[in-house]
Order: sequence, then C-alpha cells, then structure tokens
Amino acid sequence: MRVEPMQPFYPVLPFARRMPEYRIPTDDVIKAALARVFQTRHEVPSQRALKRLVERDLRGSENFRVGGERVRHLAIDSGLVGLEIHTRESEQKKGLTKCPVCGERVKRLKNMTVFGGTVTLGFKCPKCGYRSGLRRRVPTRYVFTRH
Repeated sequence: MRVEPMQPFYPVLPFARRMPEYRIPTDDVIKAALARVFQTRHEVPSQRALKRLVERDLRGSENFRVGGERVRHLAIDSGLVGLEIHTRESEQKKGLTKCPVCGERVKRLKNMTVFGGTVTLGFKCPKCGYRSGLRRRVPTRYVFTRH
C-alpha cells in the first residue's frame, strides 16, 4: 500500500503581488462628485447608496474607489448636504468625547439643579447635529438631503 503525500489545503500565493486595479481620488474630486450627485437627487437614503452613487459618478477613464465613511465625512465637511441620523440606544452609560458620526469633539448638555450644581443631560455634536443622552446612541442609518 502506497501513501500519497498530503497536499496543502490552502492556496499558495505567489511572492510577487500585483498592484490594485483601482485608484483613490482626492478630496476635491469626491466633493465635486457629491455636488453632481445632489444636482439630480433630493435625498439619498443611506451611506452605502451615497457611496455607490459617488463611485458611479467617478467612473470614467480611471477606476476610482472610495470608502463610505470617507464619503460621509466629506459630505459633512463640504456643507452641500443635510444629514439626518437614525440611531438606536445601547446599554452603555459611558460618556462621549468624540462624535461617532464626524469625529468632532462633542459638547455636554448641562442643566442647573435646584441646589446650584450642574447635571449632564446628554451630548451634542456642534458640527453634524448628533445627539445622545447618558446612554450612548449608536448611529444605524444616515439619510443625506440636498440643502
């Protein structure tokens, strides 16, 4: 009885790696694509849909790729679009310092007590309008609208 040697069950990768077949566009190119997308649409219902529309607009002579988070950040920074943030409440009662939507530092919403002290009611982002109570609110969907 002859025993065959074991073949590896994982694919063997060649040493030379090919360059990716896409390019990453600059911020100005993405902002221009956002402006063109919102010339034809009044509302985009999700971040994924906005990413697809921007990538479709950028398709041309070059194969550009862009991430959804980057498109969201640039849309907020450009001021071309309004943002509606849908959230769900989590069980965490941890304080926020950075906005989960745009990365900006959040402001505490405070109230005075009867005895002269202050109480933190929640957190608000001055840049994008994200709001959270003492329990952290996790963004689940972003709706982009034309200004």
